[in-house]
Amino acid sequence: MRKKMQDKKKIAEILSALGNVKRLDIINLISEGISNPGDISKQMANPRATIEKHIRVLLKANVINKYPGLSLEGQTRIFYRLEERMNSILRELNNLT
Repeated sequence: MRKKMQDKKKIAEILSALGNVKRLDIINLISEGISNPGDISKQMANPRATIEKHIRVLLKANVINKYPGLSLEGQTRIFYRLEERMNSILRELNNLT
């Protein structure tokens, strides 16, 4: 019973993370390859702090993963990508509209 309750909490956390328009926009940009918070912030015309707050929610729900990378100038930057299992979930959600 405990395992089922934990599963339900995890599902609720994922659905909560996906239940915000800005976070869905962020996920869409990440899926298109725009995965640095600064770039996402510019694309959405939102403060970087706001974008980073939403990214933390998505990370906590395991909707996205973060990984280090290099900018074109050779500087270390943080990038994000969708958790692999989220692609099929998001495809199904997009089919609902």
